[in-house]
Amino acid sequence: MKKLFTLAIGLILLTACVSAPSAPQTQPEPDSVSPTESPLTVPSAPATTGTTLYISATMHIETKFDSWPTDTEAFLNFLQQTTDAGIRWSIGGDIGWLEKADNAQEIVQRSAAMGVQWDNHAHSPNDFGKIAYILASWGVTPTGVISGFLIKDFDGLQSSYSYQGYSWSPMVIWGGVVCPGHKDGCDDFSVSLYRPTSSSQFEIHDPAGQLIKLGGGSHQLADVESLAAEIAQGQHPYPVIGYTIMVEPETYRIATSPTDDINAILAFVDRMNAYPFVRWATIADTAQAWVNAGEAAFQISE
Repeated sequence: MKKLFTLAIGLILLTACVSAPSAPQTQPEPDSVSPTESPLTVPSAPATTGTTLYISATMHIETKFDSWPTDTEAFLNFLQQTTDAGIRWSIGGDIGWLEKADNAQEIVQRSAAMGVQWDNHAHSPNDFGKIAYILASWGVTPTGVISGFLIKDFDGLQSSYSYQGYSWSPMVIWGGVVCPGHKDGCDDFSVSLYRPTSSSQFEIHDPAGQLIKLGGGSHQLADVESLAAEIAQGQHPYPVIGYTIMVEPETYRIATSPTDDINAILAFVDRMNAYPFVRWATIADTAQAWVNAGEAAFQISE
């Protein structure tokens, strides 16, 4: 990995407001709870390095049915085993899966009970409010994290989205793509934390920006291990660095990897725990740790 640049440090705390007027009779009323309620208690970085590497894990359950988890118990068992090992999950369910999959509500509710956080995964900002409402109507508070995000939509983002009287506010952009379909050149594989300026200046940090962008890297186990080794050698001296591994919900393997299954993931956790500066946290918790540490903005390319 190569450090591209270090950006200015700014300290702007985001706030999110979630309210829940009475829901229609066809669905239960979501609780009036802020997306940032009950945050993870984040340990401080050890003095020996000055850097903490926060590792999160995600899945995106797309609207396409061939990406849906078909075996509820097997899917939840995978989440339980990895959660027991220390991994913190941030999962995004797309609108088609949430509305049409028979097991979506059960998976969301049971996984949330084991500590999984549910982000707002949408390929159209028009679905933000509805996705948040569905999750809340099932008793699960959506985080303020956006995933499935097109960079061209950045300028049109609103401070809040409403559906059926329920309001949700975005706070964190996870990743970001310049074109749909995950074609070559579309995805952002940087490791980064900053506040984007605009769609046309998305890589430029604006200390007064309202949204935090967290770039999760390539999502591969080997790449986060390389990053950890570089941090141990004194490279990338930022107080907080975030990295996200990504698992395919239909295969339980690291995305694009034919071999990195649960056994490889659990062995990876053991290796990463040997580093005193590694912490396991959700995407939302990583962003909050960055704010708490003073918002040292950066981008590292892979």
